[in-house]
Amino acid sequence: MITNESRVAAAGDDVEQVLDGYRQLVQILSSAHTPELPDSSVTMAQMRVLMLLAAGAETRMSELAGALGVSLSTASGLVDRLVESHLVGRHTDIADRRQVLVSLTGDGAAFLDHFQELGLAHLRELLARLSPTDIATVRQTVEILITAANELPKETNS
Repeated sequence: MITNESRVAAAGDDVEQVLDGYRQLVQILSSAHTPELPDSSVTMAQMRVLMLLAAGAETRMSELAGALGVSLSTASGLVDRLVESHLVGRHTDIADRRQVLVSLTGDGAAFLDHFQELGLAHLRELLARLSPTDIATVRQTVEILITAANELPKETNS
């Protein structure tokens, strides 16, 4: 008899196999392509800032620090370097001069677009090697993942 515990254990094994497959795919793709980063001076922490800002409008520095899980001074240092690179803009909130607002600039949005396009180009190259049936399976899988992602709880910053 199949119990609920055995179903959960089997699903856990399947999840681990998917994660192992994903790690293997990333490793193969990483070794097959030289990273073509648009600006190698942008660190991973700064990239997180850019991606968070791209997901929303102007953000308070304090909210950004909270979303990054870093101190206000660390977030400020990250933003300072991005402002110097013209990827992020920063100004005082007119309604509350104690608050600093941060937003993505046009250059910052273009940087992220270029970075995303590099990833899409590699994915297109990979998909071109698949049969129409396999591409349909990948499309369905992506749709399932999007549905699951849309069900994730939304973080709120206040």
